[in-house]
Amino acid sequence: MYHVGVSQKNADIGLMLGGTTYMGDVNQETPFRSVKPAASAFYRYNFHTRLALKGSIQYARLTGDDAMSEFDYQNLRNQQFSTNMLGASAFVEFNFLHFEQTVRYRYATPYIGAGLGFMLMDFKLAANTLENITIPFGLGVKIGLTERLAMGLEYTLHKTFRDDLDKISDWRYNSSGSFPLKQRANPQNDDWFTFFGVFLSYKLKDCVTCPAYL
Repeated sequence: MYHVGVSQKNADIGLMLGGTTYMGDVNQETPFRSVKPAASAFYRYNFHTRLALKGSIQYARLTGDDAMSEFDYQNLRNQQFSTNMLGASAFVEFNFLHFEQTVRYRYATPYIGAGLGFMLMDFKLAANTLENITIPFGLGVKIGLTERLAMGLEYTLHKTFRDDLDKISDWRYNSSGSFPLKQRANPQNDDWFTFFGVFLSYKLKDCVTCPAYL
């Protein structure tokens, strides 16, 4: 005779909803300026109660406007932009505290993490391969609600290797404009974006058939 036994899997899937912001020539100092909606879906494998690897897909819309700046030269430049960002990343999480979801116990822990990502700006590949790469790092907290469900908060910074998320591709004005050949942007600083939100995850399970007795 056989019966179906259930074994726990060390993996979960989830969805995060929140916001995103841009940091660069159009927004140099204000981390939470021009917040726009963003979403992410992820799969996380828990190697240990303190260590996990998360793969995710993200969508965000980045915007900026020189008119919101306190700097006169930005008001004169008057640059506005809107960029669609589609990304994917692998992110290693380190839990400061023991974390697992079981029938008897629910755990909570803060965590930090870092990884490697890939991005498409306006759904297009950059000619320079490096410009498609991002380095995400950040922190969060996760809370076990049931043996299957968990929720949490996460904030990540994403370093890019490109300086045109704000659609400023030339750091000098051209010779026929209002400021001929004057500096338009800083060519030394690449753009960044942030991603933050609330997530809900579901712990996966395996159903296996095993003999109860002969």
